[in-house]
Amino acid sequence: GGEATRDPAPTYVDPNDPKGKQQAIHKAETFADYLARRNAESAAPSLAAPVSSVSSVSPGGAGYSSKHSGPSSYIDISSELLNWRPEDPLARKGKVVGTLGPATMNEEMIEKLIKSGLDVFRLNSSHRQSGDFERIVPLIRAAAKKLGRSVYILGDLQGPKFRCGTVKDESIELVVGETVEMALMQSNDDLTVPGRITLADTTEQNAMLRGLEVGMDVLLNDGFFAMKVTQRVAPDTVKCEISIGGSLKSRKGINVPDLQIDCAALTAKDRDDAAYLLDKVDYMAVSFVQKGGDIQELIDIMDAKGMKAGARPLIIPKIEKPAALKNIDEILALSDGLMVARGDMGVELGLERVPFAQKFLIKKANEANKFCITATQMMESMIEAPVPTRAEVSDVANAIFDGSDAVMLSGECAVGKFPCETVEAMGRTISAAEHHVRVMSPGF
Repeated sequence: GGEATRDPAPTYVDPNDPKGKQQAIHKAETFADYLARRNAESAAPSLAAPVSSVSSVSPGGAGYSSKHSGPSSYIDISSELLNWRPEDPLARKGKVVGTLGPATMNEEMIEKLIKSGLDVFRLNSSHRQSGDFERIVPLIRAAAKKLGRSVYILGDLQGPKFRCGTVKDESIELVVGETVEMALMQSNDDLTVPGRITLADTTEQNAMLRGLEVGMDVLLNDGFFAMKVTQRVAPDTVKCEISIGGSLKSRKGINVPDLQIDCAALTAKDRDDAAYLLDKVDYMAVSFVQKGGDIQELIDIMDAKGMKAGARPLIIPKIEKPAALKNIDEILALSDGLMVARGDMGVELGLERVPFAQKFLIKKANEANKFCITATQMMESMIEAPVPTRAEVSDVANAIFDGSDAVMLSGECAVGKFPCETVEAMGRTISAAEHHVRVMSPGF
């Protein structure tokens, strides 16, 4: 910009530059001086013939440019931005949710995270090992009491996850145009080999295979590979044609965007995890929710335990499947909020459709006056770096501008090198976003 580059004299001036920005840069003008000069020149009558633009497209006029609610001239940019910095990152309404993992599952790090501003500890049941939660929950409660901060716990049930089985060798090559068979394992020796992808014989994976129809897309390894169902061979076996190939390794995830799978939302593992967590956590997240009945399953478990209304954790469905978007009203009616779970949502919907889905879901939660968490890759670079990228800060801020009540960290806290720095960066970003509440409105 004009402030950064100050050559003593112009080296080159582009006659087709309608804004004269290069002149401003190379004549050592400040950007403010440049704006003042440009406004004065535009106000004065010009005798010279206008210079035509290289492009015939008129400046401005982006699809949403006419939707701004009012002119920007009423914003005092000095007090609103330039002369303000967040003094206390903890003085905010928005919450920071952080996932515990190998990097943080000890008493020392739990205290450090609370001091850094973590508000909600997420316990991920997908990686639960025997005795983990029993050890960690008391540590969180004790640390919060010691430090005098209100801290909450979110238990996250894994839900029905679909994965290919063990590959016989290190990997198999999926070649575009070739046909492969996908079926349930017939025995422990029925491994995935070239031409045949096998799945463990579980209730959920049986239901998924039986629900597949010719023409449906099947995505593997978080969408990096894809194939299309071409033939039904048996109730638990289909043939597929590879459309996006690559090297497939063991236990990679499987997604079927067009299929509403006819199986229970809670697996046997989920019920076991819930039995321990229900009376110890403040929030309970349910994964891969598709319809209101999936939430009712968890409510029925709480009813069976005789839990009173005030003692129950708040139910937070994770919205990550197209079916959940279709059925969002019935899901919200039985829930206390929602999580915009952008990971599997990006696989199921396609990345380019996630931003609109995020805004739609936040709006739905706001209208219902229910708690909304936006999650996934919010500051992912901080797994390895001590500072976030500009794009990540904008992502967090925009989630707050849209109406999120909380934003979530996953690997950044669970396995990252800088978990406390990440929490602090997210807290500062939330605080800064909330400072502009007078001039910003949800972007929907």
